[in-house]
Amino acid sequence: MMQLPTVRMSNDQMIVPFLPNHLHSLELKPFELEYVEHIPDYHEYVAENALRGFSWTGICQGRPVAVFGVRPLWSTNFEAWMVPGEGIERNAIAVLRGARHILDSVIVEFGLLRLQITVRCENEVAFRFAKRLGFKVESKMLRFGPEGADYYLMTRITE
Repeated sequence: MMQLPTVRMSNDQMIVPFLPNHLHSLELKPFELEYVEHIPDYHEYVAENALRGFSWTGICQGRPVAVFGVRPLWSTNFEAWMVPGEGIERNAIAVLRGARHILDSVIVEFGLLRLQITVRCENEVAFRFAKRLGFKVESKMLRFGPEGADYYLMTRITE
């Protein structure tokens, strides 16, 4: 199991190892609030699936603005996930840089051939964020989400 150190972007922006209370302190955005309606015990679901050593929180001005992580599918293929919160837009560059650093480190550390993420097609902000993290659309998954929405399967493939 890998545990990356805290990533400090500025005096009041950092990425730290995820703790369940970070999720409860996160003010969810509209797309994520929809998950709360469709996934029973949403906060517990995310916390239980946030693997220790593979999950982080973006903290800005002392408040969580995003939680994210990766999960192994098998040794050379991982899946990334993120729950953005209110305030991420004001700190997007810092969170993007920190998340990119961590994902790049995971790819190298584990010799990944593939890192994938799913992004709701309607969520333009998440789509642009994923693209800036280096993900490219591989396919469109119709009626994939818990709410029945279409999602992009986006990947980072290494040579």
